[in-house]
Amino acid sequence: MVKPMANLFFGGDKAPKQDAINALTLKISEYFSGRYEVLGASDDGGNHLEIQIEVPHPNQNFEEQIENFPPLFDIIPKWMGWRTIILKVPPGYIDAITHSKDWDDGY
Repeated sequence: MVKPMANLFFGGDKAPKQDAINALTLKISEYFSGRYEVLGASDDGGNHLEIQIEVPHPNQNFEEQIENFPPLFDIIPKWMGWRTIILKVPPGYIDAITHSKDWDDGY
């Protein structure tokens, strides 16, 4: 069976997940002072690192809203062997949803 090209690109060695999250968090902090969170997540493509960034208008272009963000191609589509995804979220989302006690408890 032939593997799809995407599997070949994202395959290979990965750093330990927490090490990759810590390093990516530090990298982003060098450029960006806004609210963001880096966490491990999964979707139909498997496990990945998700970068949640609070922006005023999630439906608008990312680059027009955030000027001092790390060079995107340094952190996406792959960081330390992990597939990375940027998720634009509205202000307050990270504290209200991502860090919600109910969310952590599985409710």
